[in-house]
Amino acid sequence: MRGKWLKHVKWRTAVGALLLGGIIHIGATLALPHVGPGAAFARLRDTLPANRMVVLPPIAPGKQPLPFLAPDALYAMCRYDIRTDSLGVTVTLVDPGWTLSMHTPQGDNFYVMPAQSQRRADVSLTVVPGVDRLGEAVPVSRRVSAQETQIASPTGQGLVMVRAPLRGLAWRAETEAALTRATCTPIKRQ
Repeated sequence: MRGKWLKHVKWRTAVGALLLGGIIHIGATLALPHVGPGAAFARLRDTLPANRMVVLPPIAPGKQPLPFLAPDALYAMCRYDIRTDSLGVTVTLVDPGWTLSMHTPQGDNFYVMPAQSQRRADVSLTVVPGVDRLGEAVPVSRRVSAQETQIASPTGQGLVMVRAPLRGLAWRAETEAALTRATCTPIKRQ
């Protein structure tokens, strides 16, 4: 009686059911960021001012602005809104391990710049909308000058994050001072 129903199920039906289940699982996984509420960005929208870099307090249990932030690093974040103005970002990536990254409200990472020993430490970027006023696509990144690069944001709002690893408690003040020099400022469009 126990194996009786197995005799009635054909192997093609079983394989088809497994494939259909896999397709549904993958589709749901890929669709979730687009249909989900974006709770992390909503939480940051309530706590971070727009277009201003904020140095976060050291990460501690129960006091994380976002999940999975490393406790051995300090963070500065800028919630930006470029629907009316562009955004100028200046950061000094002091040591290898420092990272500048940009994210959409859904959590997609669209730009990352890690600090490297062979690259200049002072970074100046202009974040612009991904589509210009005439509806034409803007290149993803474009060199404006030797010191400045334009980055096209796929969304009108997002997050700029600077991650600074702590080398030890003796360097905390130096790391915090470097993070406080990072800026996000609106730039009027012509």
